[in-house]
Amino acid sequence: MKTQNYIILSIAFILLWSCDDFLDQSPETFQTPTNFFKTEAQIDEAVAAIYNTNRALNNDEHWRFGENRSDNTSFQYNVNDRGGELNDEPVDLFLMLTANDNLSGYWNRSYTGISRANFALANIDAVEFSDEDIRDARKGEILFLRSWFYFNLVQLYGDVPLVTSPGTSPEVILTDEFLQRAPAEEVYNFIIEEVGQAIDLLPTQANTATGRASRGAALMLLAKIQMVRQNFQAARAALETLQTMGYSLQENYASVFDPDPANNEGSESIFEIQYDFSLGQGSDFVSRFVPFNSGNDILGENGPANSRAGQNQPTQSLIDLYDPEDVRFQHNIGFYTGTNGVVEPWMSKFNFGFEALGPNTQSVNFPMFRYADALLMLAEVYNEVGGGDPVALVEQVRSRSLADGSLSAAELADLDQTIADERRRELAFENHRYFDLLRRGELVEVMTAHGIDQKAQKSNVPAEAYTNIRTLLGIPLGQVQEFGFTQNEGW
Repeated sequence: MKTQNYIILSIAFILLWSCDDFLDQSPETFQTPTNFFKTEAQIDEAVAAIYNTNRALNNDEHWRFGENRSDNTSFQYNVNDRGGELNDEPVDLFLMLTANDNLSGYWNRSYTGISRANFALANIDAVEFSDEDIRDARKGEILFLRSWFYFNLVQLYGDVPLVTSPGTSPEVILTDEFLQRAPAEEVYNFIIEEVGQAIDLLPTQANTATGRASRGAALMLLAKIQMVRQNFQAARAALETLQTMGYSLQENYASVFDPDPANNEGSESIFEIQYDFSLGQGSDFVSRFVPFNSGNDILGENGPANSRAGQNQPTQSLIDLYDPEDVRFQHNIGFYTGTNGVVEPWMSKFNFGFEALGPNTQSVNFPMFRYADALLMLAEVYNEVGGGDPVALVEQVRSRSLADGSLSAAELADLDQTIADERRRELAFENHRYFDLLRRGELVEVMTAHGIDQKAQKSNVPAEAYTNIRTLLGIPLGQVQEFGFTQNEGW
């Protein structure tokens, strides 16, 4: 049984897809890795499967840890539907147990993507390509995605198994690579090198409409890794290179997220997770995040809202951080008044109308990396080590959304906090906040204060909530039981 479980850990079957267009990929059958990788088209299909894993992770787990476990969002308590009490609500309340499905789901989904990447990398050089530039691009995409999975795993769980080869037999599976958690430092060193390779292999700017990663996406990932490692000079080099690659802020904030082809995937887009309802690959963020008591008022004829909606609800502290005249506030956060007169805030950032875009799901892409994020990271770097003007970069981002984007004297006096607050306003609901708190070493302090606020504002927050805030997630219980991994402290 253990050998079988090791194989499950390391082997994910590669889904075959129809391949007329990279996005037009629907599952048809299954193949084992040993008989699949024969043609350029099959490699392309295997790469699509890795992208699909990232989309699935973004749908179901990444936002729970990137936003819901931060001070940006909470959840609308539904006394008549306590179905989220076991797995979903504890993520927000810091009451998770290691048997939590979201905890294991993030781990398993990430290693599925890593496994698919391992098989594709192990076979790509044996396949004949019509153009070597295409082979290089596919390698770069695989390395980029594998590094992204590992980057999130090492931030969330600390030491993790560093699996870099396909497990094609029990003899390969039963090795230290699969059975031991590699030190976090080793994982970081590995992904820094790997992203460097991706930068060299990827095209300068891929057509974002295809959903493929470009050199810009890999540079952005490298900058984020170096920021976590506090290697600001290396982050600066990557971010300043991005400044030379043709990216720019779009004139209108809402247009960054608008699925209208005239706006979406514009000059600010560095990498987007693709959604297309017509292909059965729609995003359902809005239907999950509208107030559960909103009925058809927001979703229209595609309602009523589900009793398990009301997730990722904006917190009062986030609402208070915005100037009411800030375009970002007006676009990102909606307010719904129920029949009981209670006003419920909700995350409206990706709401562009259901009637035109499909029932309970939309074709709205998710911005994993965008240029405003790069500018604010560079402002943080300049504030840390010099080399440029951080104030000008913050004001450049802010001025798009406020008539007067200049910083006040008080903001200038504490520029580090000002930049952090601006990141929170600009990037709200894009899954950055929890990771920002982690890398800045502020998670425990901020979330302890957040817990005090939540208990003061809500009558249904358990007394034990927010009392055991840990900077690492627990290793999923099933992994500990089957593989003997040492559990993280405090779990």
